[in-house]
Amino acid sequence: MATDITLTFDEIIAASRCRREWLLELIDEDIISISGRPEHTQFSGFQLARIRRAQRISRDFDAGIPALGLIMRLLDEVEELRKSERPTSLLAEE
Repeated sequence: MATDITLTFDEIIAASRCRREWLLELIDEDIISISGRPEHTQFSGFQLARIRRAQRISRDFDAGIPALGLIMRLLDEVEELRKSERPTSLLAEE
């Protein structure tokens, strides 16, 4: 059984080495989904990985927050399409 990590708002800022305002913008753009106020949220390892991915995309493509939101949503859709295509492509190979 895999155990996910949980981080407070301050811990996730420290772990991702991002600015507080930048993380709040990711939350506002719904790149990172939370329920409630950020300061009272427990963040997961998945969210930390998503923040780090957003950082790389932002740096590599010099993307602002709105563009970053669009890129992340498109990547999520591609990932979902790949998941749904796998069984079909495996059956086609037989």
